[in-house]
Amino acid sequence: MKKIIIPLMASAFIFSATNAHAEAGFTNDKIKKVISKMDDDKNQKVGFDEYYEETVTDNHDSIDRNKDGYITADEVQNELTEELIETVEEMKKHGVSENAINRTVAKELVEAEKQAENLVWKMDSDGDNLVEPHEYRKYKKKQFSKLDRNQDGVISKQDLKRKRGFPIRIN
Repeated sequence: MKKIIIPLMASAFIFSATNAHAEAGFTNDKIKKVISKMDDDKNQKVGFDEYYEETVTDNHDSIDRNKDGYITADEVQNELTEELIETVEEMKKHGVSENAINRTVAKELVEAEKQAENLVWKMDSDGDNLVEPHEYRKYKKKQFSKLDRNQDGVISKQDLKRKRGFPIRIN
């Protein structure tokens, strides 16, 4: 899945926007795969640099569509729309009715612009309506901190275990 700034935004930015999206009850195998994907030194833990590299530096699906080094609300809104398309495909695979899909799409399209503006506002510390690289790094650091539940400086299997029904999003 694409990485996003919700994270999870898609997580914000998803956790706040992406975008591996996990539901509680995440199996041990899935947790291992998520950590393994980011874990460059193979110590079963993901430090901030590994997390940032996977979700930003090595992310070929960058939200910065025009590659100018800044993220705008329009770029975030485009990303949210793409995620909505992926969600619709998943809904179809699971046999969700066309009516339910149409209601979901209509609702989400109305909200996408507001969500994008809100996300940029959260990350934009200097108020210029552009998310600069240092602002994005600071925001990702906050996301990482939320994922690092025991605050030991790394994301490990223990941090990702959640109570049933509590969603987490890793970008």
